[in-house]
Parts: sequence; structure tokens; C-alpha cells
Amino acid sequence: MSFVIIEEDKIRQTAPEFQTTLKNLEEQLISNTLRLWGGYTYGGYQPGKKQFGRTTWLSYLFADENDDILDSHHGDPAKAGDPLPDAYYWGRNSFRQLFTSTSPAAGTIPGWKTILQGGNPTMIGTMPKSFRGAIAGFAFGSKSICVTKLKMQIGARKVPITGIEEIHNYKSPVLMFEEGYEIDEEEGFELRGYFEAPGYQRIIPKGFVMYRKLDLVLHE
Repeated sequence: MSFVIIEEDKIRQTAPEFQTTLKNLEEQLISNTLRLWGGYTYGGYQPGKKQFGRTTWLSYLFADENDDILDSHHGDPAKAGDPLPDAYYWGRNSFRQLFTSTSPAAGTIPGWKTILQGGNPTMIGTMPKSFRGAIAGFAFGSKSICVTKLKMQIGARKVPITGIEEIHNYKSPVLMFEEGYEIDEEEGFELRGYFEAPGYQRIIPKGFVMYRKLDLVLHE
């Protein structure tokens, strides 16, 4: 996993090479999607009939460690009883999650926990059908960052453990890959992190997503 950590507001100002990386990754994703989704053309942000559209990475394309999709039903009271403490509603249409020894699932801290996995409702751990995307990196939106290492798997491809402790030297850090990773529909995806302490974390994928049907991004 070849990467650089940079302040988010510096990507455009002082690191134009990453704009080139993003442009190349986007062009590759569009080209491969045109090839794989025969009969469709690229419609950008306003696709028409027989066109696929583009959006950002959305939380409801992923599930948490407890196999609960990060959509408007995340932490549904019907699952856990009512009333629930306000803290239970993390992850509702959001990448913000609470990582402890019991949340999202039981696991020792310090230790490894799943940060994100594919949110396909028919097969958790794989990406939803009719979505293809490319990950260029991850933004870390929490003031206190508890993760010291990352590892990732896309399909059969395993990305080795990478230390990221230097991320504490930044105010609004983004980890940018030197080359991004393309993820196909219904392909396996998992991002894991080593947590040195419990806490809320907001770790947001950066990149592009292509969708085959407009309705998929008009409603959850």
C-alpha cells in the first residue's frame, strides 16, 4: 500500500500530482465500467436512459463490523430495544462509528477491528449490486484518531499491513494512495484497523462510484 498523508485542503494547492492520480483513476473506472456494463454510456452526475451515473462513496454502500449497513436503519431500535441512548445512533447514514471492546462487535482493544466492509444486503462483505467504485484513499474526520495500522482486502487481493501513526501530525489528514483500487459490484471488500484505544472514528473513503440505476441514489 503505497501512500502519502496530506492535509485535505493542501491536495489541490500544493500536491497537483494527486489531482493527476485522481483523474487517471476516474478515467480508468469509467473505461472499465463502459466495458463491463455493455449497452450503457457515461452520464456523469445527471445520467439519462441507458446511462450510468457518478457519485461519491456513500455510507450505505458499507456495513460495520456487526454486519449492520450504515444506512438510515442502522441501529434500528427494533433490534436492540427502546428507548436507546443517543450514542447508539452512530452510523446512521454516516461513516461515524463507535469502536470499543463491545462495539460494533465484541473484540479486544488494543487490537484489530473491521472498520468497513461491503454492504450488499444479500451478502454482507461484498459491494452492492449495480455499483462499481474506485478508492483513492481515506479521510480521517475525527479529532482524536485511535487507529495506528490499516490493512485491506479487495476480492482475493490482500493489501499488507501499513503503519499510519504519523497521521497524528496532521489536523485534517487524508491518506492518499499513489495508485487507487477499483472495486467491482458484488466483489468482496474489507478495511481493518489496529485500534490502540476505544473511541468514535469517522474514516471516509475518497474516490468515485458509478451506479447503473438512478433510483439507487435517489432513495436509500
